[in-house]
Amino acid sequence: LDTRLAIIGPPLAPQGIAFAFRLHKVTPWTLPQFIDNKFITPLGAGLLSFFIDQQATMIVTGSRGSGKTSLMQALMLEILQNTRIIVHEDTLEIPVPYMKDIGFNIQRLKTRSPISVSETSNEVAPEEALRTALRLGDSALIIGEVRSVEAKVLYEAMRIGAAGNIVMGTIHGDSAYSVWDRVVNDLQVPNTSFKATDVVVVSRPIRFQGALQRHRRVTQITEVKKHWISDPDSEGGLLDLMEYTAKTDKLDLLEDNLKESDMFTRISKISGLGIEDIWKSIRLNASAKSYLVELKNEFKFPGLLEAENTVATNNKLMLMKDDALQEHGSVDYEKVLGEWKYWVKNHFLKRQMAKKK
Repeated sequence: LDTRLAIIGPPLAPQGIAFAFRLHKVTPWTLPQFIDNKFITPLGAGLLSFFIDQQATMIVTGSRGSGKTSLMQALMLEILQNTRIIVHEDTLEIPVPYMKDIGFNIQRLKTRSPISVSETSNEVAPEEALRTALRLGDSALIIGEVRSVEAKVLYEAMRIGAAGNIVMGTIHGDSAYSVWDRVVNDLQVPNTSFKATDVVVVSRPIRFQGALQRHRRVTQITEVKKHWISDPDSEGGLLDLMEYTAKTDKLDLLEDNLKESDMFTRISKISGLGIEDIWKSIRLNASAKSYLVELKNEFKFPGLLEAENTVATNNKLMLMKDDALQEHGSVDYEKVLGEWKYWVKNHFLKRQMAKKK
């Protein structure tokens, strides 16, 4: 673990110096690790991975300590490694050097914090950094946290500058509606710009039956629809695709809501995938990530779920799908999954375990 230290003293803290320590995992969290810790279900992970593959624009929201930044890092690992990633953050939390080491083409832009108290800082303002990022060309754009005036530029990126590319950011909130309220009413982003968001993912700490211990969970995956005017809640502009139930401790797929989704229809038109193949692809992602967790538990090898290994196995799965598509013109998802499982267990896992001995 790594530690981030914050210190306050006089005159802000008149009774003496105070310290705050925040522990961070040195390597980024991965979706299989989150499945293993019950932060998200395999199907939820498969769905988010599919959205990343389809270049969705996504906001991850939650309270402090809810795991939203860790979740965004895990989603970044689902981006194809031939994609250039530009990370924009004022507090260095995303493990950019590690991601470079495992093969990602990633560039960090460090900006001045909009909540900084310094009046002499020579750091670049966040909105200027975002405009620079847009001039760098075709890239996935990651915003460490949307706090202030950069929100307008972020949505400019979603609408124009990064059209057809992944755009992700985090923001404090507790629901998709609270994200809209914060972005539109507090940060003055027009409704027409907010509609550039495709998906809002909500995470929060849960206290089961009032217990003291908190467990982080993804509680909502919500589609932002496009055909509403002023209030997305009253006009049906926010469509929950998955919703968490504390009683069963499960993130459930809301199958009836899927009939109202515009996003899957749009993805089908753009990608050429039928709705049935879309769900086969999502379930392939879910099954693959779940299988890594099964192997980790069977062989008592936690390292299998670390980013360097999950990225390698995900790359192999993508290549197997592409090979099947090139050879047959379509993908037999069950066959690809079977061949991938065999490769992971009999080749990849053995090599990785041998390295650790």
